[in-house]
Amino acid sequence: MRNSFKVNIGLFCAVFLWASAFVGIRVGLTDYSPGALALFRFLVASLCMGLIYHSMSMQKKIPWLDRIPLIVVGAIGIGAYNLCLNYGEQTVSAGVASFILGLMPMLTVLLSVIFLKERPAPCLYIGSVVSFTGLLLLLFSTDKATAVDYGVLIIVFAAIISALYNLLQKRYFRGHHPIAVTAWIIWGGTLSLMFFAPTLWQEIHVASISATMAATYLGIFPAALAYMAWSYVLNEIPASKASLYMYAMPVISTMLGFFILHEQPSLQSLCGSLLALAGGLYATGYWPRFSMAKKLLF
Repeated sequence: MRNSFKVNIGLFCAVFLWASAFVGIRVGLTDYSPGALALFRFLVASLCMGLIYHSMSMQKKIPWLDRIPLIVVGAIGIGAYNLCLNYGEQTVSAGVASFILGLMPMLTVLLSVIFLKERPAPCLYIGSVVSFTGLLLLLFSTDKATAVDYGVLIIVFAAIISALYNLLQKRYFRGHHPIAVTAWIIWGGTLSLMFFAPTLWQEIHVASISATMAATYLGIFPAALAYMAWSYVLNEIPASKASLYMYAMPVISTMLGFFILHEQPSLQSLCGSLLALAGGLYATGYWPRFSMAKKLLF
């Protein structure tokens, strides 16, 4: 019972903090460029993970031979992902961005079929078509009739990177402490973002307090603490069960964007977001579970 309570707390913390990150990024981007904001965020996260990592016993640390691949994984899953997300959120609202990234579980399954030759379920094809239709609605949801919101495309690419990151990091959790793995991945991502250090140095002197506080918040909570909470959850329950709760993230992020940033997505972008998410739910096999739960409750 105690472990169940801790798992629920861990799930809530991870999902809520990651949902709040979309809002934090929008605030940070008011005074920081996408690259500088990503570097600032993960410099703070690296410091937090460094304090935690060096407090761990030697048995839980990772040998040097395994650290280089983790640094490469971090450059992809942390560096490239956050750059794409930050650039995309320059034109895409926090709520819509979170709905697009809600496709990540479905994309992970698709990549598993392509690269790992896993046998796909029929629902994967149907759900993919539905999600693609929703993404098309989002892509052309700008005010101009013929305009394309390239921010949507960039965030879709971020979702693909995130799915690839899930496949790459999976093997390293076997035999190593998940917090140690997370630490080296975050450090690898931070190292890949050091190209933006001169830009960050210039911008931090003129940035507002609110943007700097948002960047600091992003580093401590959605980056360091949320990843730690998620690592604990994955040690207690299967990843397939834990990922089900990730579908609550777009709803939370949209509500936070409405109350904090006063974002009001258009009807077309909202319909596209819901359609894309519904396709993702069906493709990963979660839609039937919700239907079954509804029958049991009502």
